[in-house]
Amino acid sequence: MLKIDIVTPIKKLVDGASAESVKLPGTKGEIEILEGHTELLTLLKTGPLTFVKEGKERKFSVTYGFAEVRDNKVLVLADTVEESTEIDKTRAQSAQKKAEQALMGTLSESDFNKQQLKLERAIVRQRISI
Repeated sequence: MLKIDIVTPIKKLVDGASAESVKLPGTKGEIEILEGHTELLTLLKTGPLTFVKEGKERKFSVTYGFAEVRDNKVLVLADTVEESTEIDKTRAQSAQKKAEQALMGTLSESDFNKQQLKLERAIVRQRISI
């Protein structure tokens, strides 16, 4: 059995929860962690994070961060994390529309990248919301 902690700069969302598996949004694609996984330190991109306990799946939206796997423990440090049950789908849809409109205008490279991340986050939030 794995243990998982999910932490943001503001709070600890998950503290030592047991999990059969953990799926992370790695920068090169989805990473699945199972018991006995080799040590790993990886960057995370905006995407869904899920873990399974007793056949039930908990889903989170993660925005950029890191994950460390060691001794059957997964530590996720991310800028923002929202559990699927806490996501306001209407707000996420509104954020997507705003980001899409902003991306149609003339933007500096940094503003373009910022709006692109907002768009990705809004899409992930809608995809996993309940």
